[in-house]
Amino acid sequence: MSLTCERIACLWIPSWPLQALLRARPELRTQKLVVSDGTLPTSLVLGATLPLRQVGVRVGQTVAQARSLGGELTVQVLSEAHRQAARDALYDVASSFSPSIECGDGYVLLGVGDMAKLFPDETILGKALLVQAESVRLHGRVAIASRAATAKLLARARAEVTVVAPGDEKLYLRPLPLSVLPLSAAQALLLARFGLKTLGDLVALPRTKLPARLGRDGVKLHRLAAGEEDAPLQPTPPPVEICESLELDEAEHNLEPLLFLLRGLTDRMMARLKAMSLACGDFTVELLHQPQGVQRVEVKVATPTREVATVMELLRLSLQAHPPETAVRGLQVRTQAARPRPLQLGLFDGEQLLPERLMTLLSRLQALCGDGRVGQAAAQDSHLPGLAEVVRLQPPSSRERDDGVVSDLQHRMALHMLRPPRAATVKMNGARLTHLHSDGLSGPVLRAGGPYRIRGSVGNEGLRDYYDVELPGGEALRVFFDRDEDSWFLDARYD
Repeated sequence: MSLTCERIACLWIPSWPLQALLRARPELRTQKLVVSDGTLPTSLVLGATLPLRQVGVRVGQTVAQARSLGGELTVQVLSEAHRQAARDALYDVASSFSPSIECGDGYVLLGVGDMAKLFPDETILGKALLVQAESVRLHGRVAIASRAATAKLLARARAEVTVVAPGDEKLYLRPLPLSVLPLSAAQALLLARFGLKTLGDLVALPRTKLPARLGRDGVKLHRLAAGEEDAPLQPTPPPVEICESLELDEAEHNLEPLLFLLRGLTDRMMARLKAMSLACGDFTVELLHQPQGVQRVEVKVATPTREVATVMELLRLSLQAHPPETAVRGLQVRTQAARPRPLQLGLFDGEQLLPERLMTLLSRLQALCGDGRVGQAAAQDSHLPGLAEVVRLQPPSSRERDDGVVSDLQHRMALHMLRPPRAATVKMNGARLTHLHSDGLSGPVLRAGGPYRIRGSVGNEGLRDYYDVELPGGEALRVFFDRDEDSWFLDARYD
């Protein structure tokens, strides 16, 4: 079946509060756990794991009822951070298929009418959507129809993949239970008193009489049940950044347990990036301290990557250089998605340092040398000679290597700075330098240029006279006379 331009797919995530929590806490899947809207005995159950469902715990019961059926159990309240992360992950899954997306809690609607060349069969498209959702630890159902409301109702009620051909909406909707409709408690009770159980029963009622019984929503519910609701998608803006977080049951200050927990956050972050065919750039780790305070650790990435092992090695080195100041009660990892840079090796190129190994090497050096001491040198915008600063290393691209940028530098001289400058003895004949001696370098001065007088600050403080000299052995040197100390120094060598 070829796709038309009006086709809408709905990915529905059943037991949304439970799945959003288990996505962040997969170790709780086999435990007796209920997700509730509160911790009081009268709080309502929003989801329960399989061991509790097997003994009769259901959504809508109170926590007290769940305890009477399941005995000792764990009650968790879904945090806003976990809910938002799961919702963003759901958006990421849909964005790998379509730019037209409407995302909500537990569902996503997307336009798939222009994907006939990639998926000539809509059932294959639905299965691919489920597989992509599985990659971000969300298990769902898919329905594809000509209207968004119809696809949403079918995905909520039917398992796996449901494909509705144009014109068959009523045929598929008729046997569905009334619980798939957005009914209030009063409306559900009223329809049950009427003896209505399915959408077909509701559609059989005259539409003009429903407002008197169901209020203003009666006509809308009837249109939904009949598959006639044709409201367009309400576009949802994409998430600003990829963010994953975790709240610890007990505060932790040891680095190894924290790295183990950060591995899970990184896995989920990378799964979302892979779903969008993107990679991880520079990222930030936030350590929420006990009882309050936030410690932020910036991790620089030389090139966008999807390798979890590489990111974890960079993270380990960064945290070893900036260990937690106090006990940690929560973790958060956030990054800006970036496009991966393809690496094409030349046929005759020698062995090269891969970007992932380069990132690890730079992080190790930075952990040993300290912040701001690893990178590449860049000349400062100053009148003083020899001043440089350390900037972030920018590995040359393949285009730069192919363009022959290096060949342009073959005939330039490099200045080898001596830090600290070495003491020197200079003989002069009037204003002309005649002889130089310093650390194994000794001989008459064949040629000299200067003096170049430079004042380092206000007044005469830091006043120096620079000279460029050449010795008989071919050495080209730079010396200066420090007027404050009344001494000569060897400053640099030209290579």
